Amino acid sequence: MDWLQAVNADQVPALAGDRAVRTEVTEPTGSVGVMRFNHLHPPFDNPAIRRAVLGAIDQAGAMRVVAGLDSRYWRDRVGLFQHGTPFANDAGIEAVSGPQDYPAAKRTLAEAGYQGERIVVLGTAGSGYIPLLTQVGADVLRRAGMDVDLQLSDYATMARRIGRTENPDRGGWNVYFTPMEGAFSHTPITNEYFRGDSKSGAPGWPRSPEIETLRAAWLVAASHDERKQIAEAAQLRLWLDVPYAPMGQWLRIAAFRGNLVDIPHGFAAFYGVRRQTV
Repeated sequence: MDWLQAVNADQVPALAGDRAVRTEVTEPTGSVGVMRFNHLHPPFDNPAIRRAVLGAIDQAGAMRVVAGLDSRYWRDRVGLFQHGTPFANDAGIEAVSGPQDYPAAKRTLAEAGYQGERIVVLGTAGSGYIPLLTQVGADVLRRAGMDVDLQLSDYATMARRIGRTENPDRGGWNVYFTPMEGAFSHTPITNEYFRGDSKSGAPGWPRSPEIETLRAAWLVAASHDERKQIAEAAQLRLWLDVPYAPMGQWLRIAAFRGNLVDIPHGFAAFYGVRRQTV
């Protein structure tokens, strides 16, 4: 093995101590954990229930599990845009940055109309970011008072099932978790989870005409300042419509042999990488 795009957090100290190996953050925009809701079926067809879940999310706690205890490699207070990208902002960030109060979350869910429905959460077994995000996210839903049915499979099976629109009792689902890559999601247009026409983007089928209006406005914006204003409005809309819930942001640490040169920064691409000869 010459190059790993990302290593597990608990492997970093050992690799960093090996003089034949280099460890480095090569993708500075990192990844954002996504809790994706199915908007077609109860209970997450109800935006009030989706908003109630936001208050139970502990982004810092989730990132410690996913990315380790070293806070240089993760961020909380994450909204629609990754930290370090041009349109990142704090508009409405209190939705996911307040103290976790699970009894209050339970009350809010009940007030919003949650009646104890079984929540089918899809996930994968094994190592990697998706299993970690899924375990943390499923625990958040349980602590908030939801009846969670965590169904694990291999990734290919999960990916096929995510595309199914059937009722969760008939092979569908309510929630899944996945990383969203910063290289592709730093604007409202390129974020495939921020859609509102009930058919486009990643499976989940949210419907929000306001989201689509903001996306259209972005495309015709005449200046950077105008786009910044739209970015703040889009983030506020995220907290209202909740097409998904951000779980925090982390930086993947790459590991590669010390004799590899011309490792590119940005999304991993192997073009131009070569082995240095003595």
